This record gives sequence, C-alpha cells and structure tokens, in this order.
Amino acid sequence: MMKKTFTWSVSNGFAVLLLTVGTILAIITLGISFGSPISVDAMVTAAALWLAGGVFLHPAPVRILIPVITLVSLSLGYATYFSTSGSWLLAILATIITASIVSYGFSPVSYTHLTLPTICSV
Repeated sequence: MMKKTFTWSVSNGFAVLLLTVGTILAIITLGISFGSPISVDAMVTAAALWLAGGVFLHPAPVRILIPVITLVSLSLGYATYFSTSGSWLLAILATIITASIVSYGFSPVSYTHLTLPTICSV
C-alpha cells in the first residue's frame, strides 16, 4: 500500500489557517479571561475551528489529528466545566464523549464493499 504524502493545496492552506486561528484564539482567551463566560464561548469557537481545520486537511497525518482531537475534547471539557458551575464529572464526560465522536469521524473508510460487487458482476 502506497502512503499518501502531504502536499500543499488550497484546502490544506485553509486547514492550516483554521488550525492557527483556533490556537491563537485559545491562547489569548486563556491568558486574558480564564473561567469567564466569554472564555467558554471562545473555547467552543476554537474547538470548532480546530475541527474544521482537521476536516479540510487532506490527507490528515496522525501527528496532526491526535493533537486536534485532544484540543477539541479538552476545550469542550473546559467549556462544560465553567458553564455547569464547576462539575468535574460533566467536564470529564464531555471530554471523553467528544474524543470518541471526533476520533470515530476521522477513522479510515474502506470502499471495498462498494467496488467488489461491481467488479464481480462484470
């Protein structure tokens, strides 16, 4: 099996832009207004930017996907903790559920079941 290599394209450039803006937003937010209601909104926005950046990245290398999934999960755990008056249980559940859903969405897909019936019917 041939390994796909990363090449620069409009989609990958846009992905890098989204990942960078999300990271800058998270750093500024955590530095200026940690724990405030505005920081909850900003961290959810940063998570959405990271997630969109991961979607636009083709092919998405594992060394990028793992940090993206981790950052998205932790930022939503942070948002849950500060929006539910400090509930650690809900924050941990939100982090685990988000990591599970996001990592499942980035799992490789096999199209063998779609192509073999077509080949065999010829």
